[in-house]
Amino acid sequence: MGTKPLRILLTGGSGLVGSTLVPLLRDRHDVTHLDLTDPGDGLPCIEGDLCDPDLVREACQGRDAIIHVAGIHGAAWQAVGDDALFQLNVVGTRNVLEGAAAAGVPRVVFTSSIHATGRYPTPVPYFPIDEDLSREPMDVYGLSKKLGENLCMYASQVQGTSVICLRPGWIAPVDAPLDRQFTKVFFGVDVRDVAQAHALAVEAPADLRFEAILVTAESPLCGVDALTYFANPVGTLERFYPGIRDLLDAGTLTIHAQQEWHSTLKARRLLGYDPQHNFTMPD
Repeated sequence: MGTKPLRILLTGGSGLVGSTLVPLLRDRHDVTHLDLTDPGDGLPCIEGDLCDPDLVREACQGRDAIIHVAGIHGAAWQAVGDDALFQLNVVGTRNVLEGAAAAGVPRVVFTSSIHATGRYPTPVPYFPIDEDLSREPMDVYGLSKKLGENLCMYASQVQGTSVICLRPGWIAPVDAPLDRQFTKVFFGVDVRDVAQAHALAVEAPADLRFEAILVTAESPLCGVDALTYFANPVGTLERFYPGIRDLLDAGTLTIHAQQEWHSTLKARRLLGYDPQHNFTMPD
């Protein structure tokens, strides 16, 4: 998309990813929020519901790109239930894509999830997991994200929109406790790196028509034979993180029996993604 400032419509700017992303965008681009309430960061905001197609269609007018971060997951999902989740994650995503097409917006970045292609308990045939591995979602949240990706593919193929679907792992806040940081060895990712991926995706070359891209931390396990790891998890991790055995023995950290880790090669190749906040041992 080049280096020219873009007129970007951002959904979900008041959430963890969106609020971390805004500082990366606002000095380079013209950003407007579309949110239920104004995030209060000084940027223009259109207040409204993504499930209102007329409002979304109007908000998309005059934009060069849309970054669609808004979605329901985790505790919010448990609080509001499956129907509300489907309304926002699926119907809201459809409205964004249709609004983009109607307005002639050339690029949409959609925040999907690694859950779109399944998680435990389904075993995988190889490691690290990459975008070619096909699995079905294991919960309603994952299903909503897969349906969102399907809508994105449709928008790309039928409506001609360039759509990049980012699949973050379990997102760790900056101040996450050590055990949450430890997930970056496996399926986790720092929110600052998720924000980096979104900022890169909105500026990615225009000839990317539809891509689904994993976004996780960089795990040293990607360079290890999986059988070696599963035969001796603690010994394998000790090679990369000296002293981690003591934390595991003390119960400060826990290794679950079934773990997965993911490749960042596609994100690096297509976006120039370079995760900066990988797991490190505490001082």
